[in-house]
Amino acid sequence: MDMGRTIALSISLLLATAANAQQNQTGQTPAGIQPLPVDLFTSKNFYLDRQYWTDKRYTRCNTPRQLTDMWTDNRVGQWGDCNLDRPVTGIVSPYSYKTAKEHYDALMAEAKAAGGPTVHTRATMPNWDGRYVRGTPGEQWTYGRNLQASTVKSLLTPEYQARMTQMNYHEAVNNSAQWMAAFCYPEGLMRWWGQFAIGNIEVMVTPNQVQFLAGVADNFLRRVLIGRQHVQEVPQWFGETVGFWNGNTLVAWTANVQGWTLSHSMFEFSNSLEVIEVFRPDANGRGITVEATFYDPEAFTRPLRQVTPWNFQSGLDDPNARYTFNQCRVQSTIVNGPDGRPTQLIFTDDGYIDYFGRPWSQNWEKHFEEGWERPEN
Repeated sequence: MDMGRTIALSISLLLATAANAQQNQTGQTPAGIQPLPVDLFTSKNFYLDRQYWTDKRYTRCNTPRQLTDMWTDNRVGQWGDCNLDRPVTGIVSPYSYKTAKEHYDALMAEAKAAGGPTVHTRATMPNWDGRYVRGTPGEQWTYGRNLQASTVKSLLTPEYQARMTQMNYHEAVNNSAQWMAAFCYPEGLMRWWGQFAIGNIEVMVTPNQVQFLAGVADNFLRRVLIGRQHVQEVPQWFGETVGFWNGNTLVAWTANVQGWTLSHSMFEFSNSLEVIEVFRPDANGRGITVEATFYDPEAFTRPLRQVTPWNFQSGLDDPNARYTFNQCRVQSTIVNGPDGRPTQLIFTDDGYIDYFGRPWSQNWEKHFEEGWERPEN
């Protein structure tokens, strides 16, 4: 099923279950849990509840993913598992570096101490060309499935705690999910670490750059420019990435990022986001382990980290494998309706776009050629 139709069906399901879900906002409190005086589902103004935002009971022990899916799963207001969480030590960086530059410089110093940084030729560079998939999906905390929403908020600055709470409230309570794919919004850099933002990752290595190509609802094209410096003066959706080799380990530094959101009841990030990635080949040579450390002093109280295995699937010479370029809104047009909730337009609605019906021509004929005589053919 193509992405446009999948989105359309998801929105239809969301709207169809809304009435039933709305009747279920008084979920039963789990045994042994004392509810708060006010929580996300009883609040009249969540901005006034700051003292409770980092208490797991405020979101009734739900993970961010459970909050974003409450209406589609027909469980609005229900409690989650209060014992499900991830320790903060499994989210924050174990390093003492305060900035991405300090981290990058330290890794460069290690490379120089070993006689580097390594300058690879086509003959000496590691053979990483191929297609990979991310492993251990349940362990990726950025998916928002294995930790409490309150745990994430505890690592955000006050402004970004408020932004995440705002998203939690309007997605889980008001049924106004603002998903990137539904509206064809830009993905943004942190979406690279989102669960459904990328599928297979195509890797291509040359002496001057390492390229990553992936996507599901939209396309990610990321490039590590070897031996270069940051020069962009305008923030980019995926930032600007430079790097170097230390033997067969690739070190990358992404800066000049456009602030955006991870979406799905997770957090926003600012233009100050910078990421250090270290790509290490597995011992068996069939995979890559990617360690990413996230620095954003505007959004995060301290640097965060995630380690992700990439499992090799096939070479770039696979006779059948193809990367399919993704275009949003191929089958449906979804907008925020007059009530502020997502709604799907049909062909009789103003603003509907028929992507396979020469929409540019339809616009001209409607507004500029009305009443004109046309040849029969």
